[in-house]
Amino acid sequence: MTKQWLYVIDEAIKRIENDEVELGLQALQKVQEHGKDLPEVMLYLAEVWYRLGHLDEAAELLAEVMKANPELDPPLRRECQLLLAEIGLDGNDFEAAQHILYELKESGYENLRLDLLLTDLYAMQGLDEVAIKYLEQARQKEPDNKEILTALGNMYFQIGKDDEAMKALEQAGEQSVELLLSKSRVLAQNGDFEQAYHLYQHALEQEQSAEILYGCALMAFHTGNVEEAADYVGRLLALDEEYVAGYPLAADIFLSMGKTEKSIEALEQYVELSGFDLDQIRRLVALLTQSGRYEDAKEYQKLLDAWNVDEE
Repeated sequence: MTKQWLYVIDEAIKRIENDEVELGLQALQKVQEHGKDLPEVMLYLAEVWYRLGHLDEAAELLAEVMKANPELDPPLRRECQLLLAEIGLDGNDFEAAQHILYELKESGYENLRLDLLLTDLYAMQGLDEVAIKYLEQARQKEPDNKEILTALGNMYFQIGKDDEAMKALEQAGEQSVELLLSKSRVLAQNGDFEQAYHLYQHALEQEQSAEILYGCALMAFHTGNVEEAADYVGRLLALDEEYVAGYPLAADIFLSMGKTEKSIEALEQYVELSGFDLDQIRRLVALLTQSGRYEDAKEYQKLLDAWNVDEE
């Protein structure tokens, strides 16, 4: 019987994935109504509700399973608790998640997923040092897990432990994009723009993302490769025209090339998208004035004055 219900759930998921959402949801509701005496089926169904974003339905179902089955097998009960904690974290109910996770930890239960959920709990609350402690425990269970090593490296960077971060990321894999980006950031922060530029370019060979294109454009600009910087920033804004940070950089690049009008266009687009960086608006007003576009400069000055009043 259990296998039959699991099959029905899988078929319902296929319906939903094929845009037959109503039929799929009806099937899931039927399973919940008629299979409620089968804890394994209900746990699987709760996981499906959770993946579909129905957090309340998933949480209620898990609570019902545990209440209706006081003698539930310990492994199955722990799976229910871990999923409940995960739902709590996704819903920002940190207190509920912490209560469940602490209860499991105090019972002597050791599990990689438990450590990772405790990591998320504290990281989401800005308690990076505590989060790292649990991430280290997770690494002890799976020393070569690249996902854990990458997360650990990134958290070390957040608290300023660059050496430890680099070691973890090195262990995660020399050619991982995350590793290359992390190294690039550290090198750029230390003023080693040439080496950072090289690593950003290497990362771009593996992944065409807005963040990497921005890094390439910025490092190219800092190293005096202005034509390359213009090419990268153009590709960046073609890929993601709402990548706000790209417009002031584009303005810098075009201005260094003597292309004042292109610089003005970039800043105008920036203001249209963002509009809250007063320094960039002052810069735009200055460029428009220098270009003799006094009426346009007046319009942006009015905007600047209005925002200055609002801030006061």
